[in-house]
Amino acid sequence: MSLPPSQLDDDDRERQVLVRAIRRLPRHYRDVFVLHRFAGLPVEQIAERLGIETRAVEARLAGALGRLSRAVEQAGDGGAPECE
Repeated sequence: MSLPPSQLDDDDRERQVLVRAIRRLPRHYRDVFVLHRFAGLPVEQIAERLGIETRAVEARLAGALGRLSRAVEQAGDGGAPECE
């Protein structure tokens, strides 16, 4: 079963908003987010790989999620997503 074209368009738009928002994250947030969410690395391995404390990884991950959430919300309101 396939989705109706309007549903595909909405999903594609949401994905594009999210991808743009991830790309606009400051590098220290983006690196942690990508390693955790897409590479599946645990916080401890990210900390080791980046040479930072686990608490810093957790803080950066939380910061990235907050920024992404605001960017997606903003895009839903018709604004351009911002992560800076």
